[in-house]
Amino acid sequence: MQTDRSAAKRESVEHVLELIPSSLFLLTSAYGEMRGGIIVRCVQQVAMQPSMLLIAMEKGQPISPIIRDSRNFALCILTVDDRATPKMFASDRNQSVDAFLTIPHLVAPGGCPVPLRARGYVACELVRHLDIESDYEVYIGMVHAAALVEQPKVKSPCPGHARAHPNGRGRAQNVAAPMQKAASASRASEPSKARRSS
Repeated sequence: MQTDRSAAKRESVEHVLELIPSSLFLLTSAYGEMRGGIIVRCVQQVAMQPSMLLIAMEKGQPISPIIRDSRNFALCILTVDDRATPKMFASDRNQSVDAFLTIPHLVAPGGCPVPLRARGYVACELVRHLDIESDYEVYIGMVHAAALVEQPKVKSPCPGHARAHPNGRGRAQNVAAPMQKAASASRASEPSKARRSS
């Protein structure tokens, strides 16, 4: 990269760069029988008409040749409380094993897998791949489909089992109120100490 100015050291600018919004996303792709997924942070919309996304990913990831051959990828939006998916698709795991064999998922347009625990996905066709002079490479995709993932409904507990109340405090008050009324009624029916002494 030709430049007349040296880049700033990451340590000296990181406290400001961290203010730029970022999140965890799962980037997936599939080609033939090969499937892969990797957690990425650097994601940005780069065009509105047609809609396009930019994804930057560390070089040397096993998913790179899958995206190159299929020319498709899906960006899966993860929920804030999802701790399992980032662990399953971390860059330091054994990626020779297909993680999608063990988790429920759907197939997005273009053939990319999407975990059912994701909030939604954006399915893209690869239009540019940039190998910049850094530790990351850049993919730009044209959006062909996007959808929210319908979350599976939680089954009601069996009869006789305790049921979690959405507001635990309200549940405790609802249970305690009848007990307090019963105790008040029994005290009212007892003769007072004054009557017993007479």
